[in-house]
Amino acid sequence: MERYDVAVIGAGPAGSMAAKKAAEGDANVIILEEHPRAGWPVQCAGLLGVRAIEESELPLATFAIRPVRGAFVVSPGGFQITFKSDEVKAWVVDRRLFDRSLLAKAAKSGVEVGMGCPVTALVRDDGRSILTVGRGADRQKVEAKVVISAEGVGARIARSVGIGPPREILSSAQVEVPFEAEDPEKVEIRLGEKVAPGFFAWAIPAQEGVARLGLCCRENACEQLKSFLRSPPIRERIKGGPLHLAVGGLPLGSPASTIAEGFLAVGDAAGQVKPTSGGGIYPGLVSAKIAGEVASAAALEGDASAARLHEYEKRWRSDLGRELRLGMIVHRMRAEMADSEVDDLIRDLSDREDLIRIIEECGDIDRPSVVIRKVAPGMGFFSLRMAKILLRHRKILK
Repeated sequence: MERYDVAVIGAGPAGSMAAKKAAEGDANVIILEEHPRAGWPVQCAGLLGVRAIEESELPLATFAIRPVRGAFVVSPGGFQITFKSDEVKAWVVDRRLFDRSLLAKAAKSGVEVGMGCPVTALVRDDGRSILTVGRGADRQKVEAKVVISAEGVGARIARSVGIGPPREILSSAQVEVPFEAEDPEKVEIRLGEKVAPGFFAWAIPAQEGVARLGLCCRENACEQLKSFLRSPPIRERIKGGPLHLAVGGLPLGSPASTIAEGFLAVGDAAGQVKPTSGGGIYPGLVSAKIAGEVASAAALEGDASAARLHEYEKRWRSDLGRELRLGMIVHRMRAEMADSEVDDLIRDLSDREDLIRIIEECGDIDRPSVVIRKVAPGMGFFSLRMAKILLRHRKILK
């Protein structure tokens, strides 16, 4: 049986970063990925904020496709706001290249990589974790002092050790198609219960003449996406058949605890996803660095107790907890709003050049609370409407 200080389940961005940081802390690390290659299947829109790019510690040229400086936001009734900054706010990326580059960095740091190695079970024995890897005749055992789950939204192993599920899981689907974008440096966001109930739809310009059209909603994203692609604002601009389909689940709201004896959860497995945009790369990478540091230190100290690993819980929530809690309030408030209320919001904002200017200057998809706090005081009468919505739906605050 192979023995390691730290075993990481999953070679997505959070898993690769956690493994890299653990190895840099002098731990003996293995990363176990169920698929035969990193970056597949793609389950992400592939739009990363500049903070996420910085956290990746990768050269931009290895995976970037195009910069994004602004957005169109269209309400259910067709009211629109548009903004564009002089600065790059995000990058459209190739997630396959991004994931593979992160995994390569982990391997260069000394991490042993096991591809096509699904972890099917975990048991605790005398203070250590015994992982069953593979299926049937190919099964083997791997022992680790600390296990980091970067399994993704399903997180079966994390659930088996007592780490709870996210507060909600939305359904998402996206296709790449030849598409006529209005501005290749702006993403398009479309709101409404008929378009994407509970969240929103998007059009993200990718390679020249191609865009990623997708949405996230409460359920049945594939069926919702078919309707979206046939809708009048979109169908006339589609210039060919789909080139690629990506589907998945979007976890929102972290469980009460992301640790157990000898065990940490990170990224989607821990619900570390921005509820305003659905992006998980930035909070996942921030948390993964902490997870790797704490896991390696605990393993080398010979103390993998939940009490020792609580340092991870404390540090990531100190950094991201307030941001994610505010994002969850905003998300739930938006999900509870009637289409007419969304129309009113977009219409009011479209007449406020001062607020649009704040969004252009301070907009940050990785830390949306920055612009929310700057824009909210200037909303005037609409802020009263929002307060009424919050009171009407008190569960938003729970």
